[in-house]
Amino acid sequence: MAGRHSAKTSKKPIVIICIIVAVIIIGVICAVIFFNSGSKPANTTSTTSQQTTSTVQSASVESAQTTLQPTESEQPTTQSETFAGETSEVSKVVVPTQGGQEVSYFNATYVPYKAVDSSTNEECTLREVFGSAFSQGVITFNSDGTFTDSVTSSSANSGAYAVEGDKIVATYSNDKNMSVKVASWEGDTPAELIINYGGYDVYFNM
Repeated sequence: MAGRHSAKTSKKPIVIICIIVAVIIIGVICAVIFFNSGSKPANTTSTTSQQTTSTVQSASVESAQTTLQPTESEQPTTQSETFAGETSEVSKVVVPTQGGQEVSYFNATYVPYKAVDSSTNEECTLREVFGSAFSQGVITFNSDGTFTDSVTSSSANSGAYAVEGDKIVATYSNDKNMSVKVASWEGDTPAELIINYGGYDVYFNM
């Protein structure tokens, strides 16, 4: 009787161990299933977020490219369409002509040949009038209403003009006005001009 009782008692730890192992295995299986089922939606969400971000970035790039590319009506003006430098400045020059009086233009080049002190009426040299800036240049009037002055070396050596009666009203690109008297004519073109430079009358002819 004593031997049978000890055999039954020795089987209990084995049963307990089997139960514990079975519980651990079931727990591991449940944990694996839980983690697998939980990670899949996260990946799906991440993928969807990446796709959305990529779509937004692509749309932003396309929008920026569309904005940066000018339309045909907004194409930049080429140099052949707009003259640079002096020509663009001359086109903005306003000549102070008298309202209602007819103006005209001509095409001729004039060379200075003498100068007279307007206060003493004594003749003087062109070098005395212009000093070191004298470059022995000319004044050219164009039929489009513009002129160039290379008599002196100056940054403002061009502008616009108009003939009013017996005088020429000219304005340099720096807005400095110059009144030119016409001493004689050849048809519709002035033959001799008188321009006052700082108190000196300088005579020009063709």
